[in-house]
Amino acid sequence: MNTWQLSWSGLRTVTGLELRQRIRSKRWIWVLAAWFVVIGAVTWLILAAVPTLLGLNLPGEHGSSAGPLAFGTITFFVLGMGLIIAPAFTATSINGDRAAGTLALLQATRLSALEIALGKLIAAWLTAAVFLVVVLPFIALSMIWGDISIVQVLLTFLVVFAEVAVICAIGIGWSSLLNRTAMSTMMTYLSVVFLTVISLIVMGLLVPLVVTREEVRVWGLSQAVQNEWDAQASEYWEKNPDAQVGPPPPTGKCTWNTEVERVSHLDRIWWISVANPFVIVADAAPLPPAAAKDLGEYSSSSADPLAIIRYAVRRMAQPETLERDACLQLYGSMPGYQLNQAPDGTLEVTTSDGTRVNVSSPVKRQPVSVDTPIWPWGLGVNVLLGGFMLWVAVRRLAIPYRKLAPGTRVA
Repeated sequence: MNTWQLSWSGLRTVTGLELRQRIRSKRWIWVLAAWFVVIGAVTWLILAAVPTLLGLNLPGEHGSSAGPLAFGTITFFVLGMGLIIAPAFTATSINGDRAAGTLALLQATRLSALEIALGKLIAAWLTAAVFLVVVLPFIALSMIWGDISIVQVLLTFLVVFAEVAVICAIGIGWSSLLNRTAMSTMMTYLSVVFLTVISLIVMGLLVPLVVTREEVRVWGLSQAVQNEWDAQASEYWEKNPDAQVGPPPPTGKCTWNTEVERVSHLDRIWWISVANPFVIVADAAPLPPAAAKDLGEYSSSSADPLAIIRYAVRRMAQPETLERDACLQLYGSMPGYQLNQAPDGTLEVTTSDGTRVNVSSPVKRQPVSVDTPIWPWGLGVNVLLGGFMLWVAVRRLAIPYRKLAPGTRVA
């Protein structure tokens, strides 16, 4: 057997055999129908509940946010279900055939180990892709509901298909390494959990290790002025207990002060989340031109889950500025005033009726841009992982065997 030989006829033969085995049973049709019903029900619930619960605009109105929210939610739901379904098609593809005695029949032919492993991978990926294609009508519905372009849908689901292919490759690798199908299935699902959940848990556990005490420039009141203002505010509320608007803070007396505070340097550990499939898909999804200037402003106003995750990861990647505005924050605790974030990164204060208060902040938030994509790095890491597991499967299928575990069936 030529281990690394690859031909179209051999690849087509293995892929065809695997696909015929998978569709031989009619049970998969019922599973596909159940999948269609579940996705349809979830889509209907999203489109019906989002405008009512969040007060978003209805379809056809300017600035509708229900569409992006529905599209992002459906995309994450489909990705999550795809990551759950993919291991079922590959985690037992090699050790299951070995236990049944059918793998040796393929190895006795002129098929190479690469053709066998790659053919099984393509067949499993195509089977999983059928479940993803079924949801296209619901994606089209979310496009009609909101301002979702066909380019956004295509690029997003190309990345979803790539992530499913990676999980299929990981499953084939574990299936070749472990003799028991239960163990290979468990390890494949554990790999999925590691990429999606455990990586975030690890990053959260590392946060205390990147917290340091540093000098921070604070724009605020001195301690003497702060004590004087607290006394004046207390006296005002004693005399006016039913007032709807509090006295304006003395922001004109704010100065720069240096304080030692605890600073979290998330920019040192944010890269752990780059290989997360949900982060990859969120970062790969195209955004409207308005989001390119300030991703934070768009994510806070659009309720788009794809943009929210993209903003969160990119915000963690930014180094801390070591400056804080404690002066305008005084309005945040004062009744009758609202503290808002302006598109240019500055803080704005408005009254309850929307009138802007003439105050400004010298501390500006650095806008989060989308100039440099993150998802190619994360997808590259996953592709390398999937490629390594596929290489392991090819090596384990090579004839003659080097070493087999006791009790392994050969033919």
